Amino acid sequence: MNVRSYKVHSFARLWLVPFNTIFNDMPKNYTFEIRETFGKKYLKVFLKDGIDPENIANHLQQLASVHKSNVTKQKSGNIDLTIYPSKLYEIEETQDEVALTLENYFNGSPVDPQFVDQTVTGVSEKAFYQVIDYMNILGKNLEGFKSLNVRFDEERYRDYFIPFLNSISKNHSAKGEVFNRNGKTDILMFDNNGNNLFIAECKLWKGEKYLIDGLNQLLSNYVNWRDEKVALVIFNRDTKNFTDVIEKSRNAILAHELCEGLVNQRAQTNFTFSFKNPDDPNKKILVELVLFNFA
Repeated sequence: MNVRSYKVHSFARLWLVPFNTIFNDMPKNYTFEIRETFGKKYLKVFLKDGIDPENIANHLQQLASVHKSNVTKQKSGNIDLTIYPSKLYEIEETQDEVALTLENYFNGSPVDPQFVDQTVTGVSEKAFYQVIDYMNILGKNLEGFKSLNVRFDEERYRDYFIPFLNSISKNHSAKGEVFNRNGKTDILMFDNNGNNLFIAECKLWKGEKYLIDGLNQLLSNYVNWRDEKVALVIFNRDTKNFTDVIEKSRNAILAHELCEGLVNQRAQTNFTFSFKNPDDPNKKILVELVLFNFA
C-alpha cells in the first residue's frame, strides 16, 4: 500500500489511505485515515452524513483486532470514529478488518440490505436459506482478505459471522459457544420465543474424516428433536485444489449412514442434504454444507 505521511503537529502523524487500495468498488459511506500519537498508531473513520456513528462503533468494537472504538466529536461539530488496535495487531491489520466489516455492513444482505430492523420470516426453510445466503456474502467478502486469515482458526472464523447474524433482526439473536442439548454449538441463532432457527458447526478442512467427525458432533451432540435445520461450514486454508475439497466433502456427506440424499445445490459451494435424525429415523433434518476457500 502506498502511504503518504504529513506532519500534523509536534506529536502526531497522519496517513491518507487511497481508497482503491482497499476496495475497487468502495461505497462512499466512509473514509479512512491512519494517525499516530506518541508513537502509537490509530485509525480514524469518517462516516457519511446520516449514518448512526454509535451503531457502527458498537459493531466495530466486537472485532478481535479492535481494542476500542470511540465516537469522537470534533470542535467543528463533525463526528467520526477513533479506532485503537488490539495488542499484537498492526494498524494495517486492524484497518483491513474494519474495512471488511464496513464493506459487509453497507453492502447489506438478502435479509436486510442495510441492517434496518426486519423480522426474519420464522423457523422456516425460507428463513434458513436467508441466513445461508447472508453467510455466503460474508464468507466471500472474507475470501478477498487473505492476509487476515493468518490469524484465523475455527473459533475466529465463527466469531467473524456472529456480529452480522446478530444484526439481522431484533427478534432474533445469534451467539457462539451456546449450550444446546449435550454440548456447545459454534453458532446458534434463535428467536425471542427460544425457537432455534439455525445451528452451525465450523471446521477447517483437514480431510474427510475430520469433516465427518464434525458432522457427527453436530448431529449427535447439538441437535434436539425439534431442530430441523443445521449447517456445516468448512474453511479451506491449506489445499490449493479447492475443487477437490468440494468434491470430497460432498461425497463424504453423501456416504454418511444417515444421509438420504442431495436435496439441492443452490450455489457452487453450497449443498443441501436430507438426513434422518439420529434419535428418530422418522424425523428429518436439513444439513447445509457451506465451503469457503482461503488457500
